[in-house]
Order: sequence, then C-alpha cells, then structure tokens
Amino acid sequence: MRRYGFNCAYCSSRLEAAEGQGGQEGQCPTCGNSIVIPLLDRQGRLVDPFTRKIIKPDPHPVHAYAAAGGRAPRILREPDGAQHILCPKCQTLNSIAANVCRTCQMPFTMEGISARPAGQSDGFAVASLVLGIIGIPSACALIPSLLAVVFGVLALAKDKGAGARGGRGMAIAGIVCGGVGLLLFARVILS
Repeated sequence: MRRYGFNCAYCSSRLEAAEGQGGQEGQCPTCGNSIVIPLLDRQGRLVDPFTRKIIKPDPHPVHAYAAAGGRAPRILREPDGAQHILCPKCQTLNSIAANVCRTCQMPFTMEGISARPAGQSDGFAVASLVLGIIGIPSACALIPSLLAVVFGVLALAKDKGAGARGGRGMAIAGIVCGGVGLLLFARVILS
C-alpha cells in the first residue's frame, strides 16, 4: 500500500497516511483537531474527499517535528481561540507563525531549519575575531583585546546548546586572540 504525506488543515503539521486511509476521520497528533485524511488520485495529487477538488499545496510553514512525539513542538489553544507554539526544549510560548523558538532558536518548521544557512556567522563572533586580531599587534591598546573577549563570550552565550552552528569557532578564536592581546598588554605595562 502506497504512503503519502499531507498537511493538517489547522496547524500545517506534515502528516502521513496509507492509500487505503483516504477519506477517514482522524486526529492530528500535533494540534489535536479532528481531520479528514485526503484521498490520493492516480496522478499522486491530494483530493478533498467531500468536494472532490484537488488540494493545492499549502503555502504555510510545514511543522518539521510533527511526528516526533513528545519532542514535537505543541500547539496550545487558549480559551479565546489564540494559539501558541510551546517549545519542547525550553518551554517558551511562541507565536503560532514562528519558524524558530525566540529563546533557544530551536526550529519548528522547515523554513526555521533553513533560516540560518550553513556558514552564516554571528555578528558578535565576527567582531570578537576581528578585534582579537587587531588587539595582538596593538598590544599597548587595551580596548580591542578586552572587547574581543567580551564579544566572544556573548557570541558563545547566544549560541549555547547549538553545537557548531554560526560563528562558534570564530568566537573561540576571538577570545584566544583577545586573551593573547591582554597578556601582551600586561607585559608592556609591567615592563
């Protein structure tokens, strides 16, 4: 039996069904709303089981972790109908339209995963590295080396828990260069 994917009409979570399940009622595992599984026609297009019209792809973000069980972002509905995404990592409430958590940057959608391309760096990390490099030859100037360490620490704190994402390597290099610049500054002052 062929399997196919479709989006929840309420929360846009990516769901999957077997060909024989088309037209059956179910419940979205992400938002808990009742849904009707669309049919799959011979050309592989999704068809609404009630209107028999082809369902066009939804432009809304696809929730990347819909099938992740307890690790999936949950959509909470308030009594007034407002919805929020609860981050499973840090428990922060986010806007229903958020692609990433505003606190820990965990991606909720495919757009959130690709929002920060590989190799893109953090401004603090770049500043740390540049100031650290400048601070070494200008050992008599305290400010560049000190700022390199401060910006490096800020960049690492911002990327905490994100692995090798962003400018982690540049931040560490900036801290090291800033530290060397501070040592050289101390040596110049003490001699």
